[in-house]
Amino acid sequence: MPWYAPFIKAVRAGTYLAAHVIVASVPIGAIYVVQRLLTYIGDPKLFDWVPIRYIFDAMDAGILVAFIVFGTIEAIRVFHGQTRDF
Repeated sequence: MPWYAPFIKAVRAGTYLAAHVIVASVPIGAIYVVQRLLTYIGDPKLFDWVPIRYIFDAMDAGILVAFIVFGTIEAIRVFHGQTRDF
C-alpha cells in the first residue's frame, strides 16, 4: 500500500460528502421555496386541521435523516475500501 493511500480514501470520502450535500440541498431548497409561497398567503391548514408548516418541517427532517444515514453508510464503505474504482 503506497503512502498516499489514506489521502486517496479521504478525497473519495470528501467527494461523496460533497455530492450528498449538493443532492440534498436541491429538494430542501425546493421545499423551502414552496413553503414560502404557501405561507405568503397566510397560514394554511391541511383539512383545516394540520398546519402546512408541520408537513414541510417533516419533509425537511425526513430528507436530512435519509441523507445522513445513507451518507454515513457510504462513507464507511469508502473508508473500508468496499467500493469499486470507476
